[in-house]
Amino acid sequence: MRLETQYPYPSIPFFLTPSYASASYSTYDVSVTVSNIASDQLQIPQSITLEGKALNANFNPVFSTPVTAFLELGILATDGAYLDGSPVSRGEIYLPFFDGSPSMQLYPASAGGKGVVIRPFDPAKNITVTVSGSKIPGRVWEAYSNASGYLVNITSANGTQSVTIEVPPRSYLLKSGVASFVGGKSEQQPAYLRALSPPVQKAPAVASVEALDCYFNPTTGNISLSFVSGSWDYSVKIATTSGLQEVQLPYSITDSRLSTILEVRNGISVFKASITRAAGEPYEVAFAVSQ
Repeated sequence: MRLETQYPYPSIPFFLTPSYASASYSTYDVSVTVSNIASDQLQIPQSITLEGKALNANFNPVFSTPVTAFLELGILATDGAYLDGSPVSRGEIYLPFFDGSPSMQLYPASAGGKGVVIRPFDPAKNITVTVSGSKIPGRVWEAYSNASGYLVNITSANGTQSVTIEVPPRSYLLKSGVASFVGGKSEQQPAYLRALSPPVQKAPAVASVEALDCYFNPTTGNISLSFVSGSWDYSVKIATTSGLQEVQLPYSITDSRLSTILEVRNGISVFKASITRAAGEPYEVAFAVSQ
């Protein structure tokens, strides 16, 4: 789908000024694979792939050559020049996506997260950011490389262009998100649980977790807390409007966060918070609480 628009020309003295120039907007699919990564905050694989859309605009002025502009993963470019932006900048890897067909409004489909700190899985190798399906021309990617200082490798197979950005091995804040042209979309499926409290504590302890989607932003999911092993001499309480209320395990809540108070009166007890990912496998976070 393409969104057709018009914009007025400025007045040109002594000439017949055209009323409008036309422009059309469309989206296209892109995916990004970030490889050679690890994190001390979340259990993530060495390589993750995120998918979404990028935006292009075709401008057709009367008195000059048509121009195609791209907004792809934070990079603003035309078919002839790199203008601004980068997926990698100032210690961050930021991967913004679009969703849906262009309209005059945007809605947050995945947003509001703090990201996740990553480091190279193999410290002797670069982290790589590979963009598959990029529409930005190769010569413009080369201009981006010259401007940013990041080495860029460009390949093409079966009509699909892939661009790999070599990122020096160090720690980065990896962030992502989706802006949708379609309102009222349901939230993303949960993919991770972030622990908001220490994994090892003395009673009374707070066990708190937050559900994140695959873009590392908060999302609603069915979060459960269960007993794993150790002392059975424990109690679990949750905060309510009328005060603390004791609950039995396993305990579940459909929300973006779960927070409980754990009291262990004898020995050590191990608990786990978990969610079920879209593919069906669990993601778990453990808490060990001693008396």
